Amino acid sequence: MKTTVLGLVVVLVAAGIVSVVVYADHDEDEKVEELMEETHEGKRSPYRQLRTQAEAPAPSWQVVERTLARFEAMSKALQESKNADIKGSADGYVDAVKEIAAAAKQKDAKLLRAGFQALSQSCGDCHFKGGVGGELDD
Repeated sequence: MKTTVLGLVVVLVAAGIVSVVVYADHDEDEKVEELMEETHEGKRSPYRQLRTQAEAPAPSWQVVERTLARFEAMSKALQESKNADIKGSADGYVDAVKEIAAAAKQKDAKLLRAGFQALSQSCGDCHFKGGVGGELDD
């Protein structure tokens, strides 16, 4: 009887540990999803604001710099994702954000446009082509 109870306790503890690990992974993915939505969706989103500036003949560098914080947070979340497929597919996004930051620092509209194009391409790579290895889906 003691062995059965002890075995049951061990199984419940192990299940609890697995649940915590799975929840932590899920929580991390929730962070990526939440930031993705806040950064890229909506008429007033940082993505939309950045696109407007990239398309403008003379970008407002103040607006570009203001949007960068959100894109940098998104880059960090992607790189720190516990989902290996997301983490492995983050390079294009991260590099594009670095290019946009360099454009803002240099106040270079051509570099901003190239950086925004690379950012848009990285979004399409993950959401429509499944990321690195084709494992991701929307």
